[in-house]
Amino acid sequence: MVLVVGMLLAGSMLFVWLLTPEETALIYWAAFTGFLVAGVSAGMARGLIPDFVSIELGNAAILFAYGVMWCGLRRFDRRRPCLGYAFVAPVLWIALCQLPAFGESVGNRVMLISALIGVLVTLSLVQARRGWVVPSQPRLAVFVLLVVVLVLNLARIPLASTQVSDNQLVIFTHPRNAIIGLVAIGITIFLNCALVLLVRERAELIHRSAARRDELTGLLNRRGFAELATLCCMGAGPISLMLLDLDHFKQVNDRFGHATGDRVLVAFAQALRLNLRQADIVARIGGEEFAVLLPGATETAALQAAERIRSGFQSTINELGEEALHCSCSIGVAHTPLPPVEVDTMARARLEMLQRRADGALYEAKSNGRNRVAVAPFSLVH
Repeated sequence: MVLVVGMLLAGSMLFVWLLTPEETALIYWAAFTGFLVAGVSAGMARGLIPDFVSIELGNAAILFAYGVMWCGLRRFDRRRPCLGYAFVAPVLWIALCQLPAFGESVGNRVMLISALIGVLVTLSLVQARRGWVVPSQPRLAVFVLLVVVLVLNLARIPLASTQVSDNQLVIFTHPRNAIIGLVAIGITIFLNCALVLLVRERAELIHRSAARRDELTGLLNRRGFAELATLCCMGAGPISLMLLDLDHFKQVNDRFGHATGDRVLVAFAQALRLNLRQADIVARIGGEEFAVLLPGATETAALQAAERIRSGFQSTINELGEEALHCSCSIGVAHTPLPPVEVDTMARARLEMLQRRADGALYEAKSNGRNRVAVAPFSLVH
């Protein structure tokens, strides 16, 4: 039953991978289920197959399975899988089983395999926690199930004597231990479901993110900017907003063509990324219009960032190779300290007020000759 259920789960995991081939972590997790049930089945067949296959190779397969689980989590979180390290525990197990202390004592082997599994599951828990950067119910489910696996395996160490009779392992043969097989099947089923849901959750996040992104520059679009900026405006503390506009952009399109215009937009987006913080919210809100919200930034810090963007964009334009290409940017900056609010309608009103003030400063920068930064007069936004 364990073998059949496990192989069906591994097959279903591979089927999900065929539907989402970009998520190669599914291959690792399918291998985890396959090796796990193969190892458990080898243990159940003890006495019917050679001891080396049942004891050394069977438990090595279980250890390799947990190592592959860890590699799959690393792969899912876009880290190098380090598959070679998954062989360390199985090789160590086989080597230690050649020593009389383990080779001739079932109790010692139970404690050894439990400790090794504990180390591997702990590595998986660390990776699951490290990649937990956004709220995720499937990742929480994976984390909880791995904790259960860890606790159950470590509990085998003090209870090793109850699993051995006359130096024979009875965990798979005594009727009172039937519940162990049912628990193992249940955990495996739920863990596989949670991992598949984790992949599905990422796919949904990618699709939702695509709806909030500008296809050309990769920055947020107007909708994405409004959603994130509104959330920021609910908090307390200083906040600054920039509105940025490319000067004479229509002339660039008319003279050099839309392909060159697109290159200019991409270059400006790159200048924004290079000269802003990771926490800043950056968006393309129109054809050649951009917006940046700087949470926690003082007016001085916002002005410094605006000047970096303006001068950095000039350097980027010079690198495009078009000698007659002249394009600059004008920037309007608005700043205010914010008290906290709990109603999103008030946050949207704050954002609209900041946008009106920044738009006025942008108009001033355009009127005074372009290619400059202007700041709106200070006004407290409630």
